Amino acid sequence: MPKIVGDTLADHRALVRSHVFDAFIELTEERGYAAITLSDIAARAGVGRTALYNHFRDKEAVVVELALHETTVYVTSARAALLGAASPTDALRTYVRHHIERQGDLHFGFGPEMLGLLSPGALAQMRDHVVEVEKVLVEVLEAGLAAGEFAFDDVRSTLALVNACVQPRRIDAETVADFVVRAVRA
Repeated sequence: MPKIVGDTLADHRALVRSHVFDAFIELTEERGYAAITLSDIAARAGVGRTALYNHFRDKEAVVVELALHETTVYVTSARAALLGAASPTDALRTYVRHHIERQGDLHFGFGPEMLGLLSPGALAQMRDHVVEVEKVLVEVLEAGLAAGEFAFDDVRSTLALVNACVQPRRIDAETVADFVVRAVRA
């Protein structure tokens, strides 16, 4: 009989998934995606290999489920941060600061090595997660346009430019937020 951790079956599933995600991240950082197996992940997570198949059909499913988990955490925290925004401009500043401050907590950047090894179906699922994250920023940008606070021609292009600005750099969040707000108001 497999060992159940946690007080309920739901707790058990959540704990196993958390251990698997942690193991996957560690192993990927150590060896790279191509060099790890589900057996490696199970061993590192302290989960039986066959029990792991109750949660994930293959290594690719771990990647997709990790992306879904992190997307959910990120979108929830971003929306919570935006609740107190007094205006679209304030919301944009909040979004930029939040995004930059959260970058170290999440593993969005799986990198080209891993993404190059995923199937078209998994890549499509990964794109769905990106779209969920982008929706938050699109809503902020559209609200700013509607309120007359922002002046740009194309939401998709502006989205791409803002996303480029919030990528990891050695620039403080407030400087980036000031730049982005000036750019969309120009």
